[in-house]
Amino acid sequence: MELCDQRALASLRWHWGTAYVISRLTPGTWLAQRNDTRETMRADNPVSLREEIIADYFARPVPRGLRGS
Repeated sequence: MELCDQRALASLRWHWGTAYVISRLTPGTWLAQRNDTRETMRADNPVSLREEIIADYFARPVPRGLRGS
């Protein structure tokens, strides 16, 4: 994974990791899964994924700290 992708992944996890499980599977495949309902969002890049997360979170906030439940 390229350094810029590693940094983008780390940033997304830092800001949203208590509400979503965030991963980059392959180049061009970014995922965020809600910790409460397990609904999954997919994007081609980290900026688009961030926008999807923000829209999802503000439409339906995810309770924080549910990881592993």
